[in-house]
Amino acid sequence: MEFSRMGVAPERPYVSAVIADGRFVFVSGQTPTRDGKMLDGSIGDQTSAVLQNIAAILDSAGAGLQDVVRCGVFLADLSQLAEFNAAYTAAFGARLPARTTVGASLPGYGVEIDCIALLPRG
Repeated sequence: MEFSRMGVAPERPYVSAVIADGRFVFVSGQTPTRDGKMLDGSIGDQTSAVLQNIAAILDSAGAGLQDVVRCGVFLADLSQLAEFNAAYTAAFGARLPARTTVGASLPGYGVEIDCIALLPRG
């Protein structure tokens, strides 16, 4: 099985994504950051930022949000689920991937998302 690491952070045991078997892109949990700084804002704003980060990682692998087949979502406050869902649906449109959403204690931000995408054939 082929195994390629993307976005290796030499100072810590973390990679942004792994391409396995030439087709599967496993994106590590992404947080609402821009240029290494945590973004403030509503859960909708934070969700949009996280999904933009994921889209950029997928783009560098040759995929896009339309290729995501599963997401794992961690929300600091489940009472914000409706606002999260609005931003999430706006990003994915009618083609929503399978998803698990859980409440989690997150250090200084409201949402973290990981995902699995399937690279297009060809």
